[in-house]
Amino acid sequence: MKTKSTLILGLLIVAVLLLYMVTYQVRFDQSAVVTTFGRAAAGSSKNVDGTGAGLYWKWPWPIQRVRKFDRRIQVLDDRFEQQDTLDKQTVIVKAYAAWRISDPLEFYRCLRNSEIAGRFLRDRLRTARAEIGNFNFDDLTNVDPSKLKLAEVEQAILERMHKDLEGRPCGIEVSTVGITRILLPEQITRSVFQRMRQTRQRLAQKARSEGEAIARSVRAKAQSDEQRIRAFADRRAQEIRAEGDAAAAEYYSVFAQNEDFAVFLRKLEALRTTLATNTTFFLDADVVPFDMLKPEAGPANPPARPAPALPESQR
Repeated sequence: MKTKSTLILGLLIVAVLLLYMVTYQVRFDQSAVVTTFGRAAAGSSKNVDGTGAGLYWKWPWPIQRVRKFDRRIQVLDDRFEQQDTLDKQTVIVKAYAAWRISDPLEFYRCLRNSEIAGRFLRDRLRTARAEIGNFNFDDLTNVDPSKLKLAEVEQAILERMHKDLEGRPCGIEVSTVGITRILLPEQITRSVFQRMRQTRQRLAQKARSEGEAIARSVRAKAQSDEQRIRAFADRRAQEIRAEGDAAAAEYYSVFAQNEDFAVFLRKLEALRTTLATNTTFFLDADVVPFDMLKPEAGPANPPARPAPALPESQR
């Protein structure tokens, strides 16, 4: 019984191994090329467009062998390289390219693997970056975002790579080219900073000039308003002074008839105003107008009181 179980288990293991040798699986994100004695024939590629994922049959090794490739988009990141712009400026540019395997059979025949494909694309990317020479330095870096032409530069590099791949595509499709960083050599960096500093100084001087012009205008307007207000205030003061002088002249003409009585009335008015509230004063009795509180105080020549008028019935 034990020997029979061992035999069945051995047969199952052999069956699994045989099945593994004559089948292969292709995932949805992969494509595969089946080679027969090292050669890939037409129609030997699987899952080219993403609809052929699954389990397939093959002859066991060494008759047939399966080469699998990643169908997803891959990114080739290049190193920094110096480039000259149209206006003879030198920049250090780092770029990248996004690519995918569009034809696995052609890719295998031409490049074999992704490592060789990376070197192949890197050479063409460096050649295509020469398109930067058709743009000025200000198109690559500028304080005004509206003047930047990075999108046009990347499109020009992409079109150059497509043109280079037309003669030998090798089953590769480049979808995107981009510039990740732009640096400047040390000497150019100093000159750029100097130019930026001069630009900022000109803008600052312009702002100061405009501010001084506005300040002069404000000061001139303020002085004009001050003169106008002062003139109006002087005229109004003269009018009030004239009105006061006219009113005072009437009082002066009345007070002139009896000056002592006028002084007496003014003292009474001062006392009424001063003593209107409960206030305690400690003053010399000779201080005017409190000298009137002394018993002997009074007008030197008090006015004679007129006789009271009689009613008409007693006249």
